[in-house]
Amino acid sequence: MHHIVIAIASPKGGVGKTTTAVNIAFGFALRKKKTLLIDLDPCGFCSSAMGFEKDKILGNVFDLISGNLGVNEVIHKTELPYLEIIPFEKNGLQGEVEFNNLSMNSSILREKLKGVKERFDYIILDCPPALLGPTTTALIASDYVIIPVKSSKFSLDAVNKIIEYTKEIQEGANQNLQIDGILLTMYEKNTKAAFQFKKEIFATYPNLVFKTSVPKNTMASESTFYNKPVIQYDPNAISAIAYSRFVDELIQKHEVSSLMKISGMEKFPFNQI
Repeated sequence: MHHIVIAIASPKGGVGKTTTAVNIAFGFALRKKKTLLIDLDPCGFCSSAMGFEKDKILGNVFDLISGNLGVNEVIHKTELPYLEIIPFEKNGLQGEVEFNNLSMNSSILREKLKGVKERFDYIILDCPPALLGPTTTALIASDYVIIPVKSSKFSLDAVNKIIEYTKEIQEGANQNLQIDGILLTMYEKNTKAAFQFKKEIFATYPNLVFKTSVPKNTMASESTFYNKPVIQYDPNAISAIAYSRFVDELIQKHEVSSLMKISGMEKFPFNQI
């Protein structure tokens, strides 16, 4: 069994980080992979998307980072047997500032997760749309980073930025960190803009773009109103099918990586930058 920590990160908002985090966490759990989803975004969207409202939260990631509670005290069970969550309780601007300040201790999350990492096949970290603070702590705690990207004029700049920052983390605090890949989200395959963007990103990062892309789909947005991942809300929606396919792609990829590590092959072509 491998125990993998994945950060879902991008410095750009509105690219599907939370949607990706909750759907792949749910998808792993459906495949009986014991999964922990951690909400590191002070907006708390990840927690809301999983149906965790304020009155259900007995301890949250802020309590963990601040040292008020231990990691086992902030893990909540969900309705899915293989899925647990550490939520983020919305606590206003002052709470967000304090959380960011606490996150300046960049290795704190890695230290906090040491006691539970062996319990889970996958730990998914949903990051805020910024590089410093919680995202840095997530990258230092992670084995992989997935970069969601939406086809738009400024998206490639955001991808370049997170990849350069990941290199810095690799060269310093976390030499084991790898880029899992770039995931195209809200993809409109029949538009010229999307085609041009896909062509450009493949040309720039030919080894990093996942085979699966997630198409734009109203069901993905609608599912958030019912506090459910789209693969739970409507498994037949095109975005749900895509996320399900993406989970299978990730599992297969990580199994191959695990076998290559065991055989002593340290460099993986699909992780080269």
